[in-house]
Amino acid sequence: MQFGTRDKFNYCECSKCGCLQLVNPPNDMSEYYPKNYFSFQKQKISSLKESLNIFRDKHVLGKKNLIGNILYKIYGAPTYTNWLINADVNFKSEILDVGCGAGELLYRMGNAGFKNAMGIDLFIDNNIHYKNDVHILKKSLFEIDSQFDFVMMHHSLEHMQDQHKVFKKIYSILKPKKNLLIRIPICSSFAWKNYRENWFALEAPRHFFIHSEKSIELLAEKHGFKIKSISYDSRNIQFWASIQYQKDIPLMDEKSYFINPKSSIFSDKEIKEFEKETKLLNENGGADLAVIYLERID
Repeated sequence: MQFGTRDKFNYCECSKCGCLQLVNPPNDMSEYYPKNYFSFQKQKISSLKESLNIFRDKHVLGKKNLIGNILYKIYGAPTYTNWLINADVNFKSEILDVGCGAGELLYRMGNAGFKNAMGIDLFIDNNIHYKNDVHILKKSLFEIDSQFDFVMMHHSLEHMQDQHKVFKKIYSILKPKKNLLIRIPICSSFAWKNYRENWFALEAPRHFFIHSEKSIELLAEKHGFKIKSISYDSRNIQFWASIQYQKDIPLMDEKSYFINPKSSIFSDKEIKEFEKETKLLNENGGADLAVIYLERID
């Protein structure tokens, strides 16, 4: 329903842990990752804004400066900096972002001063080499042999077919006592229970697995990890996009709030209410997107 193909797929739901698994994945997944897929797009910003972002990011990450301090006091810390601070990394840390798309996050990290951050994505057309020496390679996780201080998987784990194989591989490339960050949709959420097959984050057939907190815990324990923390970062799209799907309105449709907010089926009041409900779910643990830190143990 994201692109409106309306293809149908079947999922099974584990009776023990609640994890959802795609039963009938397509033989060729590439057609479900068109060029206008989210993660392949790089946001266009002005050179001035990019420069100001650099000052603020460096300040938050430890390279204190006056301009960055002023921007931090006005706008707060960029979300991604908290991911890095919580993982206890520094500008010299070796970092891998798995399934990074065009590498927009890594590009910003490179501008901030991270010199050993790289990304991989199997579905990009070609390798990407940015001017700040950040490199995005057209490779799968299983082609990587180096070891890293921090591995990130921002909404990529759910796109991988063999979860046990993935965790075993990550264990082998992550240094002992170091952190794995996964951000994933969670089926133990209000949105899944309320919208079911119309839940926006189901995203069939790109999502092979959608975990619960319990299934992630079981997977982590089996492969030498422990969960350090779980928090939530859902957005109000969990409500309005799911309701659109119920009404047969794809995300990329001209009637979609994503494409034409003013001509969508939602009022400003409804969108604000969705935002309010999302904030409460993030705070109380019922949200549909989770931020999970795992530590490799020995």
